[in-house]
Amino acid sequence: MRRILAGGLIIGLLAVGLYYTAPPMPGSMTAAPLLNMVSAGSAGGLTAQATTTAPDEGVLPGSAELPVSFGDAVVRMVQAGAIDKDAFIRFYGGSTALVKGYLKILTAPSDEPITINDGNAAVLLNLFWPLGIANISSVLTNGPVGTRYRMQAADFASTGGWTLGKQAGGRLLNSLPIVPLTPQQETMVMDISQRIYRPCCDNPAALPDCNHGAAMLGFIELAASQGLSEGQIYRSALTLNTFWFRQNYAEIAAYFSKIQKRAWQDVDAREILGAAFSSRRGFGAIDAALRVKGILPKGNSDGNCRI
Repeated sequence: MRRILAGGLIIGLLAVGLYYTAPPMPGSMTAAPLLNMVSAGSAGGLTAQATTTAPDEGVLPGSAELPVSFGDAVVRMVQAGAIDKDAFIRFYGGSTALVKGYLKILTAPSDEPITINDGNAAVLLNLFWPLGIANISSVLTNGPVGTRYRMQAADFASTGGWTLGKQAGGRLLNSLPIVPLTPQQETMVMDISQRIYRPCCDNPAALPDCNHGAAMLGFIELAASQGLSEGQIYRSALTLNTFWFRQNYAEIAAYFSKIQKRAWQDVDAREILGAAFSSRRGFGAIDAALRVKGILPKGNSDGNCRI
């Protein structure tokens, strides 16, 4: 059995190696880490061509409640111009129910636990996104954004791509005290954000160069400020990723179940969110291994790095 699994993994790695020798997408950079610039556009997960297994409800639930609320974070972003309330409402003008549901938190604090589902996942992404780029954070000051990529930071997909604020995303970057953090919380956010990846690129949340990375950083900061434990943050972060990248996590869950023979609920969220599974390259290897086995579950959506 070990020889069979090893052989499948080697084939998968060879396949993903061939995949990454193709010319880069417009706007991307070939050097690691792979940065998402404004022109990069959509960088969602690979789309399965056939369905051989249905996703487990435990992996892709219809909805989930997170142990965190927005508090006054959204109101403060509106007041500071990180979110233009009128532009935000106009953007979702065709979805009256969504506008009514979120108009309240744009104008008043909310202590209600955040619930995510397929209908509001994109709205939540666009609420956490400006928090991740605008909130003053040691991750942005001392991490790659504020050091190695300081001169490029205004042109990231996460900054240049944010168009629902009263100021450009590049000008908002690391400028507003929306969610103040203690030194201990800052340390926690730095550590966790370095370990959580997303399948649209090869960077952790500590380098939030796309909307998903920025949104995840914003969530981690909000969760840490409300006293969530590391375990709670990782589990909630995995929940967010599964709604933002349905296809990717349907496949990752199938890999654990069908190839590693491990139940989804038995795998630590930290492991799933790591580079080996949740980065673009990591997922590429998973997808290749599943294709070799003829296992391609359908998650019905992929991630989009634009508004």
